[in-house]
Amino acid sequence: MKTICRSLQLIGVGSALLAGQALASGYNFGTQSASNQGFANAGAAGLTDASVLFYNPAGMSQVEGTQVSGVLNYIIPDGNFTNTNSTNAAGMAVTGSNGGSFGVATPVPHMYLTHQIDDRWTVGVGMFVPFGSHTDYSKDWVGRYNTTESSLMTFNLNPSVAYKFNDMVTVGAGVSVQYIEGKLAKQLDLGLSAASTACKSVPAATCSALMRALASKTQYDGSSEVTGDDIGYGFNLGATFKLSDATRVGVAYRSAIKHKLEGDAKFTVPQNFASSALGAAAGGQIQAGLNAQLKNKAATLEVETPESFSLNAFHQINEQWAVMADYTWTRHSRFDEIRIKLDGAADSVTPTNWNDTSRYSVGVSYKPTEKWTLRGGLAYDNAPENDQNRIASIPDSDRVWVALGANYAFTPTQSVDLTAIYVDLKNSTIAQKDQNGATVRGNYDISSVTLGVQYNHRF
Repeated sequence: MKTICRSLQLIGVGSALLAGQALASGYNFGTQSASNQGFANAGAAGLTDASVLFYNPAGMSQVEGTQVSGVLNYIIPDGNFTNTNSTNAAGMAVTGSNGGSFGVATPVPHMYLTHQIDDRWTVGVGMFVPFGSHTDYSKDWVGRYNTTESSLMTFNLNPSVAYKFNDMVTVGAGVSVQYIEGKLAKQLDLGLSAASTACKSVPAATCSALMRALASKTQYDGSSEVTGDDIGYGFNLGATFKLSDATRVGVAYRSAIKHKLEGDAKFTVPQNFASSALGAAAGGQIQAGLNAQLKNKAATLEVETPESFSLNAFHQINEQWAVMADYTWTRHSRFDEIRIKLDGAADSVTPTNWNDTSRYSVGVSYKPTEKWTLRGGLAYDNAPENDQNRIASIPDSDRVWVALGANYAFTPTQSVDLTAIYVDLKNSTIAQKDQNGATVRGNYDISSVTLGVQYNHRF
């Protein structure tokens, strides 16, 4: 029975939003600004609205006066899994569905405020979602003993300041107060556990019959749900360099943030073993053992969200055309394992062995009239996972972004950004084995559309 407790894995808490997950690789949410979203995140060096605070605090010096930007993103994922011989801990094929379209459509808001104190100093504050994920498979899917639902939500409060040394160099810094909340749910193959226990004292033929009757049957599945939350602290730094009236470059760094999520592990156990093929006496004894073992208990998990470094550039070709580019490196290799500490039980450890990632993006803007600005962008974002270390809670793979957007200025002080991104992930495979030996095997086909709207008002 101890193996049932050890099999609990808080995969979703070390993870985030994409096909129900994130736009960006790993568990980065991927877009915190509808204006930059229209450039596939290539436009940090050229942004002149308050949302630049997220990408580079030094960029606030380009935002005149006092400005508020409110952003709403809506992710519409399409994620599909096809089973290729998923098995339980005994090596038997698991019957069930492909999990349905496991991505969860999600609205995500962000808000920014900047204030130009004088020619040198600008201050601001951002409230945004840096990481997030939600995958939700049907309860009868073949990988249900690895995961059925995982979600991650973060919220970051980021006061910042920028100082302009001269017309060429500006620096900026900010501090982050980050709230994190996570959930992981999975089914427990208690039918297999019950049959395995009974098999210790019955003939081989009877054992085989019990396995067929009980193992991996949904009516004998239990469930576990682990939840937790925490608040952590970090910082970010940035600098911009104005090389000419038409050209700017920027560098930015956002630190890792350590979290210790504390919460609960909750279990459900079906109460039907006494009336199963085990018989009343043996089934009743096994039922009592399961009920005693799978009691709710406290759970903790330490997570360190990754640091990132960005280098970006902007060039105004003429009054109508501008081009831009961005390179962002993220240290996803910090996520090397998921270690759950359960009160009164051994740690549950799942290796992940993620790799660091790079994203490359380019963008262009065209201003046909005084009121309209049109945008486009492309990005390539490589994943921290591969076919050897992919996990069902975050079935990630290399992806391509295609972005389109527009800004319309109602007045010189009011404008709105509208944008859409299509993200296509490379088809991928999974062969993830849980701590007990249950293995989900299959193929993933994932894409998503993210719509964004942003209102900007300068006072």
